[in-house]
Amino acid sequence: MLYIWMPETNGTWYWSTGENWLQSNSLEQLIQDLQTHNGKEAVVYFSSRHAQVFQQTMNKTHYKQLGQDGVKFLLEEFVTLPIDQMKVVHHFQNDQLNILGVAQSTIETWQYALSLLPVQIVAFLPDFLMLPEPEANQVIIANLYDHVLVRENAWSGDAVDDLGLYLEFLPADTQVRHSNLNFSQLDSLATVTNADQRTESAYQFQQLVRAKQHPFNVLPKAKNAETQWSGYWKAAAVVLVAVIFVQLAYDALRWAKLKKVADQTAVQAIDQYKSWFGENSRVTEQNIKSQFESQLRMSKLGDTAALSLLSRVGPILMQKQIVAQQVNYADSTLAMSLKAKSADDLQALTQQLNQQGFQAELGNVQADSIGAVGMVKIK
Repeated sequence: MLYIWMPETNGTWYWSTGENWLQSNSLEQLIQDLQTHNGKEAVVYFSSRHAQVFQQTMNKTHYKQLGQDGVKFLLEEFVTLPIDQMKVVHHFQNDQLNILGVAQSTIETWQYALSLLPVQIVAFLPDFLMLPEPEANQVIIANLYDHVLVRENAWSGDAVDDLGLYLEFLPADTQVRHSNLNFSQLDSLATVTNADQRTESAYQFQQLVRAKQHPFNVLPKAKNAETQWSGYWKAAAVVLVAVIFVQLAYDALRWAKLKKVADQTAVQAIDQYKSWFGENSRVTEQNIKSQFESQLRMSKLGDTAALSLLSRVGPILMQKQIVAQQVNYADSTLAMSLKAKSADDLQALTQQLNQQGFQAELGNVQADSIGAVGMVKIK
């Protein structure tokens, strides 16, 4: 694993294989220096000044009630950018919520600037994590290449310009472990602490365990986008399956309804055939058309015009559920003795036939309690 310490501006870059820091005076030189490590994974430390860190004590129930979005908005009053323009990460443990936010535009700039490096960047972390984790009631301060870093606990730290100003707000009983401070910085430290509070130690860079999985890693992960798209396609597939299921159910119901109508029509057609031409055991739904044509050819009604007229009138009779008891065709006129439920049905049939272009005339109608029989002539 490689470690890269990124300057705030066009300054010196530092990089390490896990031991001492090596210098590169520019990004171009860094690209050349890392050629021998082509393809390796790298952790990039950015200045903690780019990060806003917020800590709050809360119980687990409250944390769960907030949810991911609620946690983000806890940082809103401490930043100038809209919260949706910030990359916000957090860590919750032992009733302690630790939040870190960095501007999305800043992260995108880093990604663009480092895209030419011959390494695979796996994490963007604040540079206070380069210092060891302090003990309880202790602060670690280190001057690394004229950059002063402070680490207050496992999840909080900063990069400071004015150490004297920072020390003015230091709690009086805090233990301070310091490294590489210059005379001015040591003098500022001595002003606010006594000798028992100060401990000097040599700085040694320590590799961060599981840096790639660190909760403060603000590098947008490619797998997150894949998961998002995967979730989108899963949702789309569910919707598609639901639509297909509904369509199939609708088609099945429609098919069942149409089949029921078709079966009823077929039974009615067979009954009509038997009414006209007598009982015939050979007539079925499949051969009724050929049987009907055969009967017409064998009778005096075997006229093409009669067949045409019957084929047009027949569906209307079936629709109205009116049965023809007797049929006669002569002089281009189709005369039928029809049985309906009422005289009004026969009258309505005559009107419908006239509206559809036929010349229909209703003759004498005999009605009783079970229906009505009337003669209808159609041209």
